[in-house]
Order: sequence, then structure tokens, then C-alpha cells
Amino acid sequence: MADTPPARLEVRGLRVELPDGRVLIDDLSLSLAPGEVAVLLGGSGAGKSTFARVLFERAELDAAGFHVEAEAVELDRAQLGLVPQRGALFDHLDVAGNIALALRYAERPEGDATSWLARVGLGDEVARPGVAVGSLSGGQAQRVAVARVLASGRRLLFLDEPSVGLDPHRVRQLARLIREQVEALGAAAIVVTHDVALAAGVADALYLLSLEDRQLERMFPDTWPGPLERAGVDDATRGRWLLALEDALVAHLAEHGDRAPPRRPARGRALAHRLAAAAAPLTRPFAVAAYALRHLPGQVVGRPRDAATVAGRVGAQALVRPLIFYAIVATLIGYTVLYVISRIGGAGVRPDALIRQIGGSYVIALAPALSAILFVAASGSATNAWLGSMGLGRQTLALEALGIDQKAYLWAPAWAALGLAYLAIAAVFALGMILGGYLVCRGLGMPDAWALLTAELVDPRPERAAYSARAGFLVWMYAWGIASDVVAKGTAPKADADAVTRGMTASVVACTLWVVALELATVVWVLGR
Repeated sequence: MADTPPARLEVRGLRVELPDGRVLIDDLSLSLAPGEVAVLLGGSGAGKSTFARVLFERAELDAAGFHVEAEAVELDRAQLGLVPQRGALFDHLDVAGNIALALRYAERPEGDATSWLARVGLGDEVARPGVAVGSLSGGQAQRVAVARVLASGRRLLFLDEPSVGLDPHRVRQLARLIREQVEALGAAAIVVTHDVALAAGVADALYLLSLEDRQLERMFPDTWPGPLERAGVDDATRGRWLLALEDALVAHLAEHGDRAPPRRPARGRALAHRLAAAAAPLTRPFAVAAYALRHLPGQVVGRPRDAATVAGRVGAQALVRPLIFYAIVATLIGYTVLYVISRIGGAGVRPDALIRQIGGSYVIALAPALSAILFVAASGSATNAWLGSMGLGRQTLALEALGIDQKAYLWAPAWAALGLAYLAIAAVFALGMILGGYLVCRGLGMPDAWALLTAELVDPRPERAAYSARAGFLVWMYAWGIASDVVAKGTAPKADADAVTRGMTASVVACTLWVVALELATVVWVLGR
């Protein structure tokens, strides 16, 4: 292994207040040296996960209205790595791709995906190309997550509820794995868990985040024998300490488990947070567009493989899979519109004469708005759901914890791919509407139907040139407006699965209203010329 700076962490006097002013963590202090594993126990709502966010998502906490202050937080952030709950493996990559991504962003990459997976006890059947992360068991997923963070060169590990969903046998396996890697690599680790067996198996030191005074208390400071999943610990000793730890934790939760954080004056933070949250849906799309334009050139030139991977995923969702659907809908709309027009003239009016007078203007008038609304409802929702699930599943946090800027890696390629996908869909939609109209014209025996319907697009008459220019302008605006709104709402923080659905719905509504407003505004402008 290459020389790596020692992993150290020291936090002194940490205080975290919720947006409403309640104190969640008060005067927390913790130090960690290379080779040590500290375990944080506590009830739900004690602030264990928030402590992780202080280390990994400080800016997001501030934006959410939390107040965080500390006497000192000393750590090398380049050494800080995260193993989230259930692993948070990147579902747009295969298993080997998860490790390879970490290696590409490591300061001093070593080995390959196969060697790192072998280090955590996973063989070639998992390391071969094409193995989906969804095919792994819970224990395998956690091992891959550990391998990924170690491959990134991180040696100060934060494991957030790593045993969730694992059976007792796999919990003990995971405990041994953590100890082995910490000792072999000179790493240090903080393990947040409710699992007594995991805690006892890995801990050099046990801490309880108290629900009573919101402080960190050392458990068994003078008597704890050290990690129980190590050689030389007999079953009797292990069983005795497991019972002692469980009794201490249960007693604390029985007495304080329902105790909410004490309320303190909010000093206006809650109101400021609500105002910021209300403004975010309006301002965030513009921020996304700015981030994308700033980061996209560097990502495409500097990391073309990663840009192509994300763009390919979005392109498949937004363009390739629904392409036939868009073509069929556009053809039906084009056929219906021109058929109705051909029948409204009444007696004495030839249908073909009406169609010759209108030409392809129905496509120019209808295709931009209809394609945009349909696109955001179908393709936009699919992309929104994928981005939202990445946030909800902590994949975006896992990216940041590997030193990967999600704005460059995820936002910029997704934004570009979605905008380009809409431009392609708008062209397909226009062609579909022309094809539908062509079928009507052929039914009326019009031999020059194709030339008639495409003339407005290829070589518009001078008196209609403004309408063609309007259509092109609208399509361009819709492409990047939809891309900005979908990425903004898809990547917004998600607390639960319902938030993903709300984000999809909000994007459809916002983009539809925006389309209607632009349609009306540009019509007024064209008619007023």
C-alpha cells in the first residue's frame, strides 16, 4: 500500500440545534486514532445520523435551517469516507463499476475492482462485468460498499447502520470484516448502530448519545474488554458482555426513549428556513442550469467516461425507451387534427382546398407545446424518479463521500442529456404529426402531400416566417427549461418515498404552466408585430 496519512478525528464541543431551536446535540466531544473503532449507540432521534451529516453534509444542514457550532472539528476530509445504510451502491453502474469509479477519483489509486472485492471476501462471480447491484444480498452489498470506500483511499470511515437487514450470522461476518480492514490498513472507524451484536463485535470504545442531556457518554469506560469478534474471546465472555450492553441500552431507552429534544427559542431560523424552502422551487432550476453550464465542459473533456455513463442512463430513460410511444401519439394527433380540419368546411368547400391553405402550419402551432407537455410527463418523470431515488437511497451522499462532486458527475450530464433528448423528441413529434397529416392527404388523393406539409418547416412563406421562428425558439427554451426543472426537483433533498412522487408531480405542473405562459406570451408577441 502507498503511504497514506494517518486517519485521525477530533471533535470538541459540538452543538446542533434544529431549525425550530431545539437542541439535538449538546457539547459532543469525540477523538479517534488510527486503528480504533468507536461505536455510537442511542435511540431514534438522538442525533446519530445528524452527527454524520455534520461531517458529510454540513452545507445541506445549514441550508435546512440547522445551527451547528463547535469548538473544533479536526479531520482530513480527503480521508473521510462513508458506508451508508444498505450500502447505497450506485444503481447505474454494475458491481465492478462501483469500485472502478472510486478508483478513478482516488488520489493514489491502487489495484483494481477484482482485488478490492477479493479483499472483502467477494469472488469473481461478483467482480465480473455486468453484475447488477440489485442482484446482491444485503451482506454482499455492505461488503461492496466497504470495498468501494477503501478503494477510494479513505481511511477514516463512518458506517451508518451497516447491519440493517442482515441476519445474525452476517452481522458477525460484517463485524469481523470491519475489524480486519481497520487493522490491516491502519484506518479508523465510527460505527453508528442499534445492533448490539455489531457494536460489541467491533468496538474499541462504546458511546451512548444520550436522549436525556443530548451529550455523548462513554459506556463501560474502565471495564470494556474491546471488540468481541477477535481471536481469543470465548463464548462465555462474549455472551456476558452482549447481555450487559443490551441491558444498559434497554434501560436508557426505557427511561428516555420518548423524550423529545428540549425546546429553545428559534431566533427566527425556522421562519428563514420556511421562506428559503418556499423560494427554492423558483430559484433552484436556474442554479442547476448555471452549475451544468459551468461543469459540463470539464466533465466531458476531463472525464468523458463518467459523463457518457450518466448521459446514457438519462438518454435511455428519456429518449430511447419511449421513442415509439412519442411517434405513435404524434401520428395520431397529426391525423386527427388534419382530418377534423378537412371536415369543417361544410358543403361546397373542398377538403383538399382547406388543407392546401393550412399546409403544415398545424405542426408549427401545436408540436412545441404538445411535445413539451408530453415529454415532461413521461420522460421527465422517469428521470426525476431516478434522480430522486438516488438521493433517497443516499447514493448522492455516497458520491460526495468519495470526493465526487455530484453537480459535475450527475447534474451536468443529466441536464445535457435531458435537453438533447427533448430536442430529438420534438423533431420526432413534428415528423409524426406530418406523417399523420400525410395519411389524411393521401386519403383525399393529394399527390403532393409530403411537399405541402413540410414546406412550412423547410422553406416557410415570408408572411409565416415569424411563426416558424417562434416554434424554433419555443422548442429550444422548452428543452433547457424542462431539463433544469427536472434535475432541480429530482436532486432536491428527499425525506421519504412520497417526496419523490411529489417532486415528479411538481415538475409536471411547473413545466406545464411554464409552457402555457410561454405559448401565450409568444403568440401575443407574434400577433402584435
